[in-house]
Amino acid sequence: MDLRKNSILKYISFTFFLLLLTVNLLAQKVEIGKEFKGKSSYYGKKFSGRRTASGERLNNRDFTCAHKFFPFGTMIEVENPITKQWVVVRVNDRGPFTKGRVLDLSYEAAKTIGLLQKGIMNVNAKVVGIDGEIMLFRDGSTEDNFQELFAKDSIQLIVPYLPETSAKKKKN
Repeated sequence: MDLRKNSILKYISFTFFLLLLTVNLLAQKVEIGKEFKGKSSYYGKKFSGRRTASGERLNNRDFTCAHKFFPFGTMIEVENPITKQWVVVRVNDRGPFTKGRVLDLSYEAAKTIGLLQKGIMNVNAKVVGIDGEIMLFRDGSTEDNFQELFAKDSIQLIVPYLPETSAKKKKN
């Protein structure tokens, strides 16, 4: 009986290792502009200070999130489809592991888009950058908007040249 238990444990351990390897391989590629929808939740304040899968400590004042397989440092624009409030967050953790959820947001990011009142809500999301750098900007965005949004975040924000928006062209 002990031999059978031992074999089952080895099989389970090996399967778990393969699963982790598969998730790690999936996390290697990300397409800028990829859009997705789904339910989002947020980290409660009690999770602040705990280690994330990336090794950094969760700071609920930062604009960060958990995603199942996007590489750490991936920048995601998250929008509340009802109020159109939005925020850009950086992936620094794995999850959520609840069926049907696509993101776990930090407390501050959830507060910004009005998620705190609901707890869980549908969101529209789009990959807008990698390695902590935003590469795809929302129409009408300015460098000031992003500096204001990310003033509290611990990452350094790199804002590339922003082309004139159609609104600026109409005024001139």
